[in-house]
Amino acid sequence: MSLPADSFYDDMASSYHLIFDDWEQAIERQRAILARLLPSPDRIGTVLDCACGIGTQALGLARAGYDVEGTDLSKLEIERASREAVKRNLKIQFRVDDMRLLATCEAHRYGAIVAFDNAIPHLDSDEDVARAFAAMRRSLRRGGQIFISLRDYSALMVQRPSVMPPAMFMDNGLRRIVHQIWDWHDDRRYSVHLHITRQTSDLDWQSKHFVGRYRAITPDEIASHASKAGLDNVRVLSPAATGYYQPIVTASTA
Repeated sequence: MSLPADSFYDDMASSYHLIFDDWEQAIERQRAILARLLPSPDRIGTVLDCACGIGTQALGLARAGYDVEGTDLSKLEIERASREAVKRNLKIQFRVDDMRLLATCEAHRYGAIVAFDNAIPHLDSDEDVARAFAAMRRSLRRGGQIFISLRDYSALMVQRPSVMPPAMFMDNGLRRIVHQIWDWHDDRRYSVHLHITRQTSDLDWQSKHFVGRYRAITPDEIASHASKAGLDNVRVLSPAATGYYQPIVTASTA
């Protein structure tokens, strides 16, 4: 079983950190936000990051004292996340797994499951989203919580933008520009062309281009899926409430 995200993130594994202004600072920002939402490490038990990528959330949580495991569909991103943990002397078990199955995850094990940075919209149908929630619910222990962040697609599905505004960052005095082109295929599905352009000297530039697919889904629709999966205390937390750049949907088991 595979998703279009497989090759997207395999291709991006060595460059993923470049989409952030400063990846180390992003790790710390996300750690601080998640730590405010989560119970303390001694109360929560093991946290599963089921869309861990190269480790942006998992690394920060482990550094804060949480017992963390990370899974992702991209083998190359799992390999990089493992290397990043070793570099930081952090003990995190990373595995290749599909969030629709969580086949490598023990039932009723986790105090929290995290899927951040718009991972859920890689799932191509409501059926896939329902399967992911069923897998998460099975993996949560009693009283466990989920935390899912995603773009607020409510207006975007109406506007159907073709480009996201570019962001420019500085790396030791050299410019780095990140922008996205969106090709819409229907009311929900679109391909994203992610471009990372880096200045390597006064005269030279280097460009990389990655292509992925998404299916737009709103935070309220995600909340509805959580309720249908039998989760309780479902809430949509706004960026104003959490300080995070995307809405966060949270829910728990009874």
